Amino acid sequence: MRLDWPGQFDANEWFLLLSLLAVGGFSLWLPRRFPMIVTVLLYAMGPIMAMNADFLLGVPPIDVYNINDSGRYEVFDLMFYLVYAPYSYLFLYFFNKWRVRGLAVCLFVLAFSALGVGYEQIANWCHVFHYKNWNLGYSFAIYVFVQTLYLCLAWGIRQIYEHTKRDNAPEWP
Repeated sequence: MRLDWPGQFDANEWFLLLSLLAVGGFSLWLPRRFPMIVTVLLYAMGPIMAMNADFLLGVPPIDVYNINDSGRYEVFDLMFYLVYAPYSYLFLYFFNKWRVRGLAVCLFVLAFSALGVGYEQIANWCHVFHYKNWNLGYSFAIYVFVQTLYLCLAWGIRQIYEHTKRDNAPEWP
């Protein structure tokens, strides 16, 4: 797959650069919470899940939206996926830090899904997305599903980590 450069550097490229700096910088500024191997895995899961969702929804036969300036893949499309790395990390960071349990798990997922939709609306205003047969209500449902799946995967990762770590390995709080 070939990545093209954008035809012109405009609002969507600026938005993606600023997003990556802001969310990425904030996530790196926070105190370390997880063992390094887990942190790397959590950062990787966000873009992987976002790419899978976009490749499912943004290409034929479904093809309900395009990202950025054209239907071709650009360097800034990759940058867009990289924003999901710190976002997904922050999702699990605060879930773990606040020790979310019980009914609060549903509220937490709904709140982060609303945050994701709010971010997507701003991205839409900056022309990152070009919807064809899509609206933010669908996005909300996708965020709820993906973040619930992310929590299940993180739970599985924690179980594997706890059962396979060495005695001197850092604890997962």
